[in-house]
Amino acid sequence: MKIRVAYDITSLLVEARNSERKSGIYRVTEEVMYELNKRDDIELELAKICAGNSLFDALNFSCYIKNEPCLATYKIVELLKSRLNVRSLYDEIYPIFSSEDFQKIPKLLPKAIIIRGIFKLLRLFDAYLYFDNNNFDIFHSPYHKLPSEEFTKDVPRLLTVHDIIPVATPELIVPILIPYFKEILNSINHQKDWVVCNSEYTRQEFCEYTGMPLERTFVTPLAAANHFHLVTDSAQIATARQRYGIPDGNYFLSVGTHLEPRKNLAHLIHCFLELLSEQPNLDVNLVLVGSKRHTTGETINHPNFSRFSSRVVFTGYVDDEDLSAIYSGATAFIYPSIYEGFGLPTLEAMRCGTPVITSNTTSLPEVVGDAGILVDPKDKDALCQAMLNILTDSTLVQDLRQKGFARSQSFSWSKCAADTVEVYKLIANH
Repeated sequence: MKIRVAYDITSLLVEARNSERKSGIYRVTEEVMYELNKRDDIELELAKICAGNSLFDALNFSCYIKNEPCLATYKIVELLKSRLNVRSLYDEIYPIFSSEDFQKIPKLLPKAIIIRGIFKLLRLFDAYLYFDNNNFDIFHSPYHKLPSEEFTKDVPRLLTVHDIIPVATPELIVPILIPYFKEILNSINHQKDWVVCNSEYTRQEFCEYTGMPLERTFVTPLAAANHFHLVTDSAQIATARQRYGIPDGNYFLSVGTHLEPRKNLAHLIHCFLELLSEQPNLDVNLVLVGSKRHTTGETINHPNFSRFSSRVVFTGYVDDEDLSAIYSGATAFIYPSIYEGFGLPTLEAMRCGTPVITSNTTSLPEVVGDAGILVDPKDKDALCQAMLNILTDSTLVQDLRQKGFARSQSFSWSKCAADTVEVYKLIANH
């Protein structure tokens, strides 16, 4: 018998209009959704129940689904009910009501008064939200806080916890994220709900912090997206380099150029500049991929930055279709993060055959294993030496390429989904 799962995709709606690279949470939600939908032992229905339940949330969800062709084959959890049996009327009026053109219309114009009035009457006397608990064996939120137990009733609830950075090391993230994360934690009923984590490190830390029984938590490792692959076509790599202003020659690659403290990229830049200061004839640049939220002059304070500023390249956002070429062309991928709940970029790099230098802390050793160089993320000398080793030891580079690629093959989204289904089965049979 199939396990009936209501799978919340609030994360997809939140980032639907984000033109830059989607967040890791978006990727995880999407990839797991795709893989679960392929399975014949799961009956998957997409929902928008977390992070707000209102008439407008339900209608926004309906519009999102209709405008996403890739979701046309999915079943949908319909929360919006109509007492007067005029459900189709909402779908006709809402696109008008929510359009930018309508929002610009003066509120006292007859058209605006009529449409707003209809909506108000429908909200007061007709519309209501209802989750039919008899239709599902599991409710799964891949990130957002769980809805009230009053709403989901007796359906077992599963929450994915990607990390507990906002409460474990709040100084490393944007403060605005902390209150909502606490809401996520507070939405969990430790005696009834279930939690899945991306790594054993996160699982242990989560249980230690919250007091959640270890037996109600599980681990489902993530994977790099299938579009990441080794690019051997030198012309394709050259085209991608030219598109993003990456000079000829060797380059170290990293991600996250907004210099979020957790990613520790300021430390990487300082170490790179230190290496050039000691050996200025080294043929290598440092390429940082990601959003340009800060100017380099405001974020880098090193005595030799002006001397070597041309050797530090900020590409800005890079399209998915170009990332494999950028990874594949790199001499090494360096990810000195202070804290990770998993560390997807390391897997992306390894799938592209790129040697990896990363931190020996938090979840990263679980992901990289012995297929990369692990260093203390605060040890300047260790990182400088690792970079120098990559530049001078071709045997080491070849060994890391082979080991990294082989290790990346042991992670896949189909395996992540299979692990998730095993969790579903355990919960359903509990």
